[in-house]
Amino acid sequence: MTTRLLRTRILPFLGAILSLFLSLSEARASDRVVVSVPPLHSLVSYLLAGVDQPALLFTDPSHNQETVPMPTALSKIHAAKMVVWVGPTYEKPLAGLFSIDPATTLKGLTLSSSLPLLGAPDAQHPSRSNGVQDMRFWLDPRLAKVAVSRIAPNLTRVYPDHVELILDNEIALKKRLTDMEHQFRHVLGTPHGVPLNVPESDVLYLAWRFNLATPTCPDAAQKIEGFDGTPGAKDYFKMMDAILSDLKACQI
Repeated sequence: MTTRLLRTRILPFLGAILSLFLSLSEARASDRVVVSVPPLHSLVSYLLAGVDQPALLFTDPSHNQETVPMPTALSKIHAAKMVVWVGPTYEKPLAGLFSIDPATTLKGLTLSSSLPLLGAPDAQHPSRSNGVQDMRFWLDPRLAKVAVSRIAPNLTRVYPDHVELILDNEIALKKRLTDMEHQFRHVLGTPHGVPLNVPESDVLYLAWRFNLATPTCPDAAQKIEGFDGTPGAKDYFKMMDAILSDLKACQI
């Protein structure tokens, strides 16, 4: 009786559970590229338009309260072929994982390792950095373009059948970033040329790139990490448009 019950009821039930688990695993495995935070996710989404949709690991600032990524984020990381992130001083939950897991380290694209990041000024010597770097480089359109130049060729390795489309998207994205910088200069009345200083500011990259008369702007500072938007290719430019509106009001 017990054997018959096992065959007719319990085994089919276990088989159904296993099938469900496998289907969920396959769904997670479809996220071939995962990106840590919204601004970077938006840029990668733009590059992958018409190719694929990357997964977003963190959807709110509270992610940095954890010592390791939450289970959902971990499953995406393990299934992915490429993980785009800023670096260990920004996405702290990822730092330990990348340091102890060789497989994860190999698939990681650490953008802060090759970008000329700004440092906060020394209180005693304002013209010098205190050694603490601001990781939110995407606020400077020129640095965003440098990051895009690094991300795009790595994406072509993940999607070798879509090289031309990714490169076309790269050209279009860089043009939009250039146009956005021109718009910022026009609206904020910024002269062309090298920024004059690196002020102490809550919007450091914007204050430097556009030489702002008022280098702090709390309204803009609340938006610079992009957690209040809708993930996707349009999110980055929506965020920057809202920040520009705040900056214009702060300079008056």
